[in-house]
Amino acid sequence: MFAVTLRARPTVVAFAWARKDQDLRDYFRRAHDIGAKVMYAAGEVPEAARAAEAGADVLVAQGTEAGGHVGWMASLPLVPMMVKAVAPLPVLSAGGIADGRGLAAALALGAEGVLLGTRFMATPEAPIHPNFKQAIVKSDGHDTVLTEIPDLTTQRVWPGAMSRAQRNKFIERWSGREWALRQMRRRWASKLRRLRAAGDVDNASLSFGQDAGLIDSIKSVREVVQDIVTEAEEIIKGRLPSLLRQAR
Repeated sequence: MFAVTLRARPTVVAFAWARKDQDLRDYFRRAHDIGAKVMYAAGEVPEAARAAEAGADVLVAQGTEAGGHVGWMASLPLVPMMVKAVAPLPVLSAGGIADGRGLAAALALGAEGVLLGTRFMATPEAPIHPNFKQAIVKSDGHDTVLTEIPDLTTQRVWPGAMSRAQRNKFIERWSGREWALRQMRRRWASKLRRLRAAGDVDNASLSFGQDAGLIDSIKSVREVVQDIVTEAEEIIKGRLPSLLRQAR
Protein backbone atom coordinates (compact mmCIF):
# COMPACT_ATOMS: atom_id res chain seq x y z
CA MET A 1 0.00 0.00 0.00
CA PHE A 2 2.86 2.38 0.75
CA ALA A 3 4.46 1.64 -2.62
CA VAL A 4 1.12 2.43 -4.32
CA THR A 5 1.00 5.72 -2.43
CA LEU A 6 4.47 6.66 -3.61
CA ARG A 7 3.63 5.85 -7.23
CA ALA A 8 0.84 8.43 -7.04
CA ARG A 9 3.55 11.03 -6.21
CA PRO A 10 1.54 13.04 -3.66
CA THR A 11 2.74 16.42 -2.46
CA VAL A 12 2.44 15.32 1.17
CA VAL A 13 2.56 11.83 2.68
CA ALA A 14 0.79 11.68 6.04
CA PHE A 15 1.75 9.15 8.71
CA ALA A 16 0.33 8.26 12.11
CA TRP A 17 0.30 5.49 14.71
CA ALA A 18 3.47 3.72 13.66
CA ARG A 19 4.41 0.65 15.67
CA LYS A 20 7.33 1.11 18.04
CA ASP A 21 9.44 -1.37 16.04
CA GLN A 22 8.91 0.32 12.67
CA ASP A 23 11.80 2.21 11.07
CA LEU A 24 10.37 5.66 10.40
CA ARG A 25 13.57 6.88 8.74
CA ASP A 26 13.21 4.44 5.88
CA TYR A 27 9.56 5.36 5.26
CA PHE A 28 10.30 9.08 5.43
CA ARG A 29 13.33 8.75 3.15
CA ARG A 30 11.27 6.97 0.51
CA ALA A 31 8.66 9.74 0.68
CA HIS A 32 11.33 12.42 0.38
CA ASP A 33 12.88 10.59 -2.59
CA ILE A 34 9.74 11.28 -4.68
CA GLY A 35 9.75 14.93 -3.64
CA ALA A 36 6.97 14.69 -1.04
CA LYS A 37 6.84 16.37 2.33
CA VAL A 38 6.33 14.15 5.37
CA MET A 39 3.60 14.91 7.91
CA TYR A 40 3.32 12.86 11.10
CA ALA A 41 0.41 12.98 13.56
CA ALA A 42 1.06 12.11 17.19
CA GLY A 43 -0.94 12.19 20.39
CA GLU A 44 2.07 12.40 22.70
CA VAL A 45 5.32 14.36 22.74
CA PRO A 46 7.78 11.41 22.71
CA GLU A 47 6.18 10.03 19.55
CA ALA A 48 6.42 13.45 17.88
CA ALA A 49 10.09 13.72 18.87
CA ARG A 50 10.69 10.27 17.39
CA ALA A 51 9.17 11.38 14.09
CA ALA A 52 11.13 14.65 14.11
CA GLU A 53 14.40 12.80 14.60
CA ALA A 54 13.46 10.49 11.72
CA GLY A 55 13.09 13.44 9.35
CA ALA A 56 9.44 14.55 9.42
CA ASP A 57 8.78 17.98 7.90
CA VAL A 58 5.53 18.78 9.76
CA LEU A 59 4.15 17.42 13.04
CA VAL A 60 0.49 17.24 14.00
CA ALA A 61 -0.48 17.47 17.66
CA GLN A 62 -3.65 15.42 17.79
CA GLY A 63 -5.70 15.84 20.94
CA THR A 64 -7.99 13.20 22.35
CA GLU A 65 -11.00 15.38 21.38
CA ALA A 66 -10.55 14.25 17.78
CA GLY A 67 -12.63 11.55 16.12
CA GLY A 68 -11.27 8.16 15.15
CA HIS A 69 -7.97 6.93 16.52
CA VAL A 70 -6.65 9.12 19.31
CA GLY A 71 -4.44 9.16 22.38
CA TRP A 72 -5.24 10.41 25.87
CA MET A 73 -3.97 14.00 26.06
CA ALA A 74 -6.14 16.98 25.16
CA SER A 75 -5.05 19.59 22.61
CA LEU A 76 -4.72 22.49 25.06
CA PRO A 77 -1.63 21.12 26.86
CA LEU A 78 -0.40 18.93 24.01
CA VAL A 79 0.08 21.63 21.36
CA PRO A 80 2.46 23.94 23.28
CA MET A 81 4.37 20.95 24.67
CA MET A 82 4.90 19.57 21.17
CA VAL A 83 5.75 22.97 19.70
CA LYS A 84 8.54 23.32 22.26
CA ALA A 85 9.79 19.75 21.86
CA VAL A 86 10.18 19.72 18.06
CA ALA A 87 11.12 23.38 17.39
CA PRO A 88 11.85 24.72 14.83
CA LEU A 89 9.68 22.24 12.93
CA PRO A 90 6.12 23.48 12.29
CA VAL A 91 3.26 21.94 14.27
CA LEU A 92 -0.41 21.75 13.30
CA SER A 93 -3.16 21.36 15.88
CA ALA A 94 -5.84 18.69 15.41
CA GLY A 95 -8.79 17.67 17.53
CA GLY A 96 -11.71 19.77 18.74
CA ILE A 97 -11.38 22.45 16.05
CA ALA A 98 -14.38 23.34 13.88
CA ASP A 99 -14.41 27.13 13.67
CA GLY A 100 -12.32 30.28 13.73
CA ARG A 101 -12.16 30.31 17.51
CA GLY A 102 -10.32 27.01 17.39
CA LEU A 103 -7.90 28.30 14.74
CA ALA A 104 -7.17 31.46 16.75
CA ALA A 105 -6.61 29.37 19.89
CA ALA A 106 -4.27 26.98 18.07
CA LEU A 107 -2.19 29.88 16.75
CA ALA A 108 -2.04 31.33 20.27
CA LEU A 109 -0.71 28.00 21.52
CA GLY A 110 2.13 28.14 19.01
CA ALA A 111 0.78 26.03 16.17
CA GLU A 112 1.31 27.14 12.58
CA GLY A 113 -2.17 26.02 11.56
CA VAL A 114 -4.85 23.39 12.10
CA LEU A 115 -5.84 20.03 10.66
CA LEU A 116 -9.60 19.45 10.43
CA GLY A 117 -11.43 16.13 10.34
CA THR A 118 -14.97 16.15 11.71
CA ARG A 119 -15.79 19.60 10.30
CA PHE A 120 -14.92 18.42 6.78
CA MET A 121 -17.03 15.27 7.22
CA ALA A 122 -20.12 17.50 7.43
CA THR A 123 -19.69 18.81 3.88
CA PRO A 124 -21.27 17.85 0.54
CA GLU A 125 -17.83 16.77 -0.67
CA ALA A 126 -17.27 14.19 2.09
CA PRO A 127 -17.59 10.61 0.73
CA ILE A 128 -19.80 9.34 3.55
CA HIS A 129 -23.53 8.61 3.73
CA PRO A 130 -25.74 11.71 4.18
CA ASN A 131 -27.21 10.14 7.33
CA PHE A 132 -23.78 10.20 8.95
CA LYS A 133 -23.36 13.87 8.09
CA GLN A 134 -26.69 14.63 9.75
CA ALA A 135 -25.61 12.64 12.81
CA ILE A 136 -22.68 15.04 13.20
CA VAL A 137 -24.95 18.07 12.80
CA LYS A 138 -27.38 16.69 15.40
CA SER A 139 -24.64 15.80 17.89
CA ASP A 140 -24.24 17.95 20.98
CA GLY A 141 -20.60 16.89 21.32
CA HIS A 142 -21.31 14.73 24.36
CA ASP A 143 -22.31 11.55 22.54
CA THR A 144 -18.89 10.09 21.76
CA VAL A 145 -16.88 7.49 23.61
CA LEU A 146 -13.34 6.09 23.50
CA THR A 147 -13.54 2.43 22.56
CA GLU A 148 -11.84 -0.47 20.77
CA ILE A 149 -15.12 -1.90 19.49
CA PRO A 150 -14.92 -0.53 15.89
CA ASP A 151 -11.38 -1.89 15.53
CA LEU A 152 -12.25 -5.26 17.00
CA THR A 153 -15.08 -5.56 14.48
CA THR A 154 -12.98 -4.70 11.42
CA GLN A 155 -9.99 -6.72 12.70
CA ARG A 156 -7.76 -3.68 12.23
CA VAL A 157 -6.59 -2.86 15.72
CA TRP A 158 -4.29 0.17 15.75
CA PRO A 159 -1.34 -0.22 18.18
CA GLY A 160 -1.71 1.92 21.28
CA ALA A 161 -4.84 3.74 20.09
CA MET A 162 -8.43 4.05 21.13
CA SER A 163 -11.15 5.13 18.72
CA ARG A 164 -13.52 8.00 19.43
CA ALA A 165 -16.89 6.96 18.01
CA GLN A 166 -20.52 7.91 18.38
CA ARG A 167 -22.13 6.15 21.34
CA ASN A 168 -25.00 4.44 19.51
CA LYS A 169 -26.77 1.08 19.70
CA PHE A 170 -23.83 -0.67 18.02
CA ILE A 171 -21.35 0.51 20.65
CA GLU A 172 -23.74 -0.10 23.53
CA ARG A 173 -24.49 -3.64 22.29
CA TRP A 174 -20.85 -4.69 22.66
CA SER A 175 -19.61 -2.44 25.46
CA GLY A 176 -18.34 -4.72 28.22
CA ARG A 177 -18.80 -7.72 25.89
CA GLU A 178 -15.75 -7.22 23.69
CA TRP A 179 -14.83 -10.84 24.34
CA ALA A 180 -18.05 -11.93 22.62
CA LEU A 181 -17.40 -9.62 19.68
CA ARG A 182 -13.99 -11.22 19.17
CA GLN A 183 -15.76 -14.56 18.77
CA MET A 184 -18.07 -13.23 16.04
CA ARG A 185 -15.98 -10.44 14.52
CA ARG A 186 -15.76 -11.98 11.05
CA ARG A 187 -19.56 -12.07 10.69
CA TRP A 188 -19.96 -8.63 12.23
CA ALA A 189 -17.26 -7.08 10.04
CA SER A 190 -19.28 -8.02 6.96
CA LYS A 191 -22.53 -6.86 8.56
CA LEU A 192 -20.98 -3.56 9.59
CA ARG A 193 -19.95 -2.80 6.02
CA ARG A 194 -23.54 -3.30 4.86
CA LEU A 195 -24.91 -1.11 7.65
CA ARG A 196 -22.48 1.69 6.82
CA ALA A 197 -23.38 1.53 3.14
CA ALA A 198 -27.06 1.81 4.13
CA GLY A 199 -26.40 4.81 6.37
CA ASP A 200 -27.67 3.11 9.53
CA VAL A 201 -26.59 5.63 12.19
CA ASP A 202 -27.85 3.46 15.05
CA ASN A 203 -26.21 0.16 14.20
CA ALA A 204 -23.12 1.11 12.18
CA SER A 205 -19.86 2.49 13.48
CA LEU A 206 -19.39 6.24 13.08
CA SER A 207 -16.29 8.07 14.28
CA PHE A 208 -16.30 11.81 14.86
CA GLY A 209 -14.83 14.28 17.31
CA GLN A 210 -16.24 16.18 20.25
CA ASP A 211 -16.24 19.32 18.08
CA ALA A 212 -19.38 17.94 16.44
CA GLY A 213 -21.12 20.01 19.10
CA LEU A 214 -19.86 23.11 17.27
CA ILE A 215 -21.24 22.00 13.89
CA ASP A 216 -24.85 22.87 13.15
CA SER A 217 -25.07 22.70 9.35
CA ILE A 218 -23.73 21.09 6.21
CA LYS A 219 -21.42 23.55 4.42
CA SER A 220 -19.20 23.24 1.38
CA VAL A 221 -15.47 22.91 1.98
CA ARG A 222 -15.01 26.38 0.51
CA GLU A 223 -17.53 27.85 2.97
CA VAL A 224 -15.94 26.04 5.90
CA VAL A 225 -12.48 27.40 5.13
CA GLN A 226 -13.71 30.92 4.40
CA ASP A 227 -15.83 31.06 7.57
CA ILE A 228 -13.01 29.77 9.77
CA VAL A 229 -10.48 32.23 8.38
CA THR A 230 -12.90 35.15 8.63
CA GLU A 231 -13.83 34.39 12.23
CA ALA A 232 -10.20 33.86 13.25
CA GLU A 233 -9.20 37.18 11.67
CA GLU A 234 -11.99 38.98 13.52
CA ILE A 235 -10.81 37.51 16.81
CA ILE A 236 -7.14 38.27 16.21
CA LYS A 237 -7.67 41.78 14.82
CA GLY A 238 -10.68 42.77 16.90
CA ARG A 239 -11.23 41.01 20.22
CA LEU A 240 -7.62 40.36 21.25
CA PRO A 241 -6.33 43.92 20.66
CA SER A 242 -9.32 45.30 22.57
CA LEU A 243 -8.43 43.07 25.53
CA LEU A 244 -4.90 44.46 25.48
CA ARG A 245 -6.21 48.01 25.48
CA GLN A 246 -8.45 47.22 28.45
CA ALA A 247 -5.52 45.70 30.34
CA ARG A 248 -3.53 48.89 29.89
